[in-house]
Amino acid sequence: MKRITALTLCFLILIGCGGRSRMNDQFETLARRPDIDVATERYQKMQEDVRGRISAELGPVEWKVRRPLSRSGCAEFPDVSEAESRTLGLWYFTSNIPDDKWERAVKIISEINAAYGFGPPRHMENSPGRHEVISVDSLGASYTLGTSVHTTLMLHTGCHLEAKAHPANAGKKTP
Repeated sequence: MKRITALTLCFLILIGCGGRSRMNDQFETLARRPDIDVATERYQKMQEDVRGRISAELGPVEWKVRRPLSRSGCAEFPDVSEAESRTLGLWYFTSNIPDDKWERAVKIISEINAAYGFGPPRHMENSPGRHEVISVDSLGASYTLGTSVHTTLMLHTGCHLEAKAHPANAGKKTP
């Protein structure tokens, strides 16, 4: 019995010493993603494309931003202090997308989101006068387009490394 216990203890020590730490695994996962500034710029371009197409094809509408960009940590990567997620500005216009134009809006956003790596939108609400779709990408980002009294577009990034911590920026000056 002592021999089995000793062998088990040695095995556990070897795994602990030779295995990679959870922090390293989390960091490496994030290092394969673009840094948060690059991701934010890309997602802001996506929002701009959506706003432009909806306005051109279903409008014209005047989009306004209600809330500025906000930052937060990343619960899914708790061991990496340099990880960050963002909520981009909440864009809205002060009318709804009529029921007879909603499916066109969903088609527009589907075409754009596919080009940015998002999956097809899922209806969270789809009743007369009230519609909402959500879609996610492989990096944990999600966007929501909803309409009722007003129409809103919101995007949350997934978790990404801060630019200064990303290996691709090693030796570069970052803001």
